[in-house]
Amino acid sequence: MVSKSFTPTPEILARPGQLLPSAFTLENLQEVLNRWPFIRWLINSFIVTTGAVFVSLIVSLLAAFSFSRLQWRGRDAVFLIFLTSMFVPWEINAIPLYFITNKLGLLNTYPGIFLPIAAMPIGLFLLRQFFINIPQAVEDAARIDGCGSMGLLFRIMIPMSAPALGALVIFIFLFTWNEFFWSLICLQRSRMLTLPIGLKMIMGAQDIEYGLLFGASFLAMLPSLIVFLVLRRRIIRGISIAGVAK
Repeated sequence: MVSKSFTPTPEILARPGQLLPSAFTLENLQEVLNRWPFIRWLINSFIVTTGAVFVSLIVSLLAAFSFSRLQWRGRDAVFLIFLTSMFVPWEINAIPLYFITNKLGLLNTYPGIFLPIAAMPIGLFLLRQFFINIPQAVEDAARIDGCGSMGLLFRIMIPMSAPALGALVIFIFLFTWNEFFWSLICLQRSRMLTLPIGLKMIMGAQDIEYGLLFGASFLAMLPSLIVFLVLRRRIIRGISIAGVAK
């Protein structure tokens, strides 16, 4: 894909199996930026992704702390219900989500896209598994020193949970950045489109300009690729530690 992004369209069609172009060109990238509102799509994707990551972190941290360190009646049963929801395919939720979003007036808005994503229980499960593996002695020492529940969370748990938090941030970022199905349903205004929907528009219904499509896909891939390459060690460490159930 990267190679074809810098290959003239006639050469792509004439030599589809050739890995490297005979002459590099920036025409495909320039045409994407000039003919389509690619920058607007990029901004929309950043806003939606940032919102999903921010809300997911807050909700998952508070919920995971409650399910792992606080004692209350029915805690394990409620957690089992949340855990069971992870086995429900994302697409099955589309119809009820649409009616709820429409009722709340959130169609064609950024919150209408990132709030359902932030509600996924994967963050709760990941952080809860990490919290329950923190030794009880650490919590006891903090409470002896006068820490309440919120102090324990923000002063002890969160600093110790950097690997799991990094894994969660990367997972939510990549999922939201590439999310297509729900965005296609929720977004109906052209100026609100995110990158995956924009790429679908570039593809067209009949005539496909392969050079243009390769160039747009390359530009859309760069942010998520950079995030993953920079934080790949953190996500591997976070999943390996948080995935150990107690």
